[in-house]
Parts: sequence; C-alpha cells; structure tokens
Amino acid sequence: MLFIAKRIYRDGTQGRVSASAVRIATAGVAVGILVMICSICVTIGFQNEIKNKVSSLVGDVQIVNTRSLYSSNSAPIQLSDSLVSSISVLPGVVDIHRFVICPGMLKTEDAFRGVFFRGVDSAFNKNFISAHMLSGHVPSFGQTEAPSDSILISASLASTLQLHTGQRVYAYFFDESLRARRFVVAGIFQTHMADFDIKMCYADSRIVQKLAKLEHDQYSGAEIRLVNTEYTDSVTSALYSMLSLREDAYGQYYSFPRVNELFPQVFSWLTLLDTNVIAILIIMIAVACVTIISGLLIIILERTRFIGVMKAMGATNVQLRHVFLYLSAMIVVKGLVIGNACAFFLLALQHFCGILSLDPAAYYLAKVPVAFPWMWILLLNFITFIVCVLALIIPTFIISRIHPAKSIRFE
Repeated sequence: MLFIAKRIYRDGTQGRVSASAVRIATAGVAVGILVMICSICVTIGFQNEIKNKVSSLVGDVQIVNTRSLYSSNSAPIQLSDSLVSSISVLPGVVDIHRFVICPGMLKTEDAFRGVFFRGVDSAFNKNFISAHMLSGHVPSFGQTEAPSDSILISASLASTLQLHTGQRVYAYFFDESLRARRFVVAGIFQTHMADFDIKMCYADSRIVQKLAKLEHDQYSGAEIRLVNTEYTDSVTSALYSMLSLREDAYGQYYSFPRVNELFPQVFSWLTLLDTNVIAILIIMIAVACVTIISGLLIIILERTRFIGVMKAMGATNVQLRHVFLYLSAMIVVKGLVIGNACAFFLLALQHFCGILSLDPAAYYLAKVPVAFPWMWILLLNFITFIVCVLALIIPTFIISRIHPAKSIRFE
C-alpha cells in the first residue's frame, strides 16, 4: 500500500485537478506550521526578554522591610555582612547585593526632576546596565575607599535636564531641613522600562545611606538573582525559615517578595500572551486540517476509477484507505518541511538582523525578540502531524461507498 501511495504521490497528480489540490493542501500545512512556530518563538522570546529585564533590574527575589510592602516609601531593614554571606551560599543563588533608596531632586539651571537615588555597592551586577549604556561608563561603586560622587542617570532624565556625561549636577534632599549634594554624571543608560528610567538613578550606597540617615548595616533591601526561576520556591522557603519570625536589631521584620509580586501588572500582561498563542495554534491547526481534508477528498474523487479497479482486483476498503492515508501523510510531511524551513529562515533573519522593530514605550523592547525552544517546536510538529493524519481518517470512509462496477465507468 505504501508503494502505491508513493507512486500516486510521485506520478499520479501530474496534469490533474488533484495536482492543484495537493499544492493547496501542502501550502495550507506549510503556512499553518510557519505561523505557529513564529508565534511560539516570538512569544517565548518576548516573555523571556521582559522577565530577564525586570529580574535584572530588581532581582528574582528581594529581602525588604515588611512595612515597605504597604507603603510607597522604602523602610530600612538590617542586612549585616554575615546574613548576606549565609544567603549567598543557598542553592540556586547567583549573587545578592544590598541597595538603598532615597527620594530626592536633581536640579539644573533650567529644569528639575524628582527622582529616587538607588544606592548600590560593589556586589552590584553591572552587566545589565553596561549592556544598556548610551554614553559614559558604569562607576566602580563601593570598590574604592572613599565613596564615589558619580551617578548614572537614564536617557529620559538626561533629556529633561539637558545633562551629558561629565557634567556636574546638584541633588537636593528634604527631611527636617534642605540638604544639597553635588554629583558627576558618569554615564547615561536606557533600559526602555519607562517607569524605571524616568525616576531612578544609581549612586554609591554609602552616600545614599548617609543621605537617608541610615546606620551602616541598614538598607532598603537586598536583591537576589537566581540561576533560573526553578529555584524561586526553594530559595523563598529557605528565607522564610531563616528570617520570617526574626526581628532585626531595630525592631523591624523581613519580607521576601518575588519579582512577579513586585511587578504584577507586567507579569499578568505576559500571561495573557499565552492565551493569544493558544488561540493562534488552534486556528492554524484547524486551517491545516481543512486544507488537507479538502485536498484528500479531491484526490479520492478523481481516483474513483482507480479505486474501483483496485477493488475488482481484490483490494479491501481498509487497504485502500491506508493508501490514501499514506498519501496524505506525505503531503503533511512535505508541508511541515517547507513551513519549518521558511519559519527558521524568517526567525534567523529577525534574530541576527532585527528587521522588525517595536515601540519601546509600549513594549519595553526596541525590536521583536526571538527564542528557539526546540522541544516546543518538535512537539508542535508532532502534534500537527498527528492531528492532521487523524483528521483524515473520517474522509477516507468515502472509499467504502465506491462500487467497483459503477466506478470503473466513472470519468
């Protein structure tokens, strides 16, 4: 039966109506798998990029004062060197660094802007900010004996205040009295996270600690970066065991928010993308099934006389159905191969050349990201093949309604 199906596939559709049907069916499968692969690769790539960007900014898990979760102001918590060291050796922890946040105002001769100074130390992960630098450099915060008076500001702040690298700018802080501090703009970055860029600047944690009037072991919190998200539950559980009922030396209690709890709106938005992808997959598989079923019916009707002759020679309905199922499977495989080739070409083009761009203000990214989840791609091809072949079983039952005596005279 397989031999007959190969002969029909290779020679039996030349110059016939079924030739067009086969091409349309093949194109339907190819377009369907192309759209599905592109949807999955772009969606997963987009989700990964946004999650990595947010995690790089605030860590996968934070240690903060419980009061900070219920207030717009950052409350300090004690984070000693020994505590940080004990956390850093937990399984799955890549690094941990403490930070201090203090509200203030940057002012030039012509403009001013309220900002949050984010004080960081030598454990600060510079890789992310370095990758998003537009000009200047990332200072060595906490690595010199004297605190650095350098700051990093975003491109939006630099544009508003008309600042450039190397310029000096005054910062003002308000509590019981007005205090001023002069900084030097060491670099300008742009993460495309508008809410972050417009109000955050980096400075040496020792200076920000002093400006916030904190003790040497008090910080706004600590950011923990993990190997991957699989360790989030175990690390959070370990932190609860270590610190959940522990009161620090200043009478404060610890909390451990995860990154998705710090930015719930972003992660809810990313979750909604999964629903869109599922809808696209269902529609495209349905399109592929309809086209291949239509093509198979045309081939069967055109081959009515052939079916009658085969029945007259002793072929059973089951054997003939197998012939056309084999034929349809070959069409599906050809469509999958063409669709995969086109999809990988387009995705590789986007990955290396970045042809399609995005509005960073709306999507947090400058270009469409692409990921290559090979297991998902293989699973998608397998499911598409199985669904299409199973969908072809019912149409092949039309073969049992074809009578040899009438079909041999069929033209």
